[in-house]
Amino acid sequence: MSPSGHSPLIPEEYARSRVSRTAGSDVWRDTVHDTQDHPTDGVVVGFDGSEAAAAAVEWAATQAVRTGGRLDLVTAWEFPTSWGNVIPLPDDFDPAADAKAMLDPLVERIEGAHPGLAVHAHVIEGNASEVLVGASRHAALLVVASRGHGTFSGMMLGSVSQHCVTHADCPVVVYRKPDPAA
Repeated sequence: MSPSGHSPLIPEEYARSRVSRTAGSDVWRDTVHDTQDHPTDGVVVGFDGSEAAAAAVEWAATQAVRTGGRLDLVTAWEFPTSWGNVIPLPDDFDPAADAKAMLDPLVERIEGAHPGLAVHAHVIEGNASEVLVGASRHAALLVVASRGHGTFSGMMLGSVSQHCVTHADCPVVVYRKPDPAA
């Protein structure tokens, strides 16, 4: 149960899959395929579609190759909520499919750049912070991006990064793309 009082829809063993997900895979949400203990040699990286997250994925893929582990790309999604009036949504609104479509080209690019790397892609319903902390239970390293908003970006972490740093079950890298001017 989360602090907000709801139970996240994150299967505890979602990362126990040993089957790599490719861009053409139809199974994304349910990735539990065995009940064996999962080795914690993987690098888990959160991806939200941003340029900063794409750079963090590239760094995480290189790290996974260096350590001989797998790469778990994790994208979280939630239905929009509102206080008061109901938000009108189009009939074809499908955030899980949108998240999968966002991840497909990235999976193809990573597999092309690192042919021997086992890449697992997970699209999971839930709060990004909670989903990534849950994934950290099955990882050697969790990587999240620092997007750096505003004047104080060098001194502050985003809410997802901060939650992961303080609650993850493995070491966390908050990846910040190097400044080319520096």
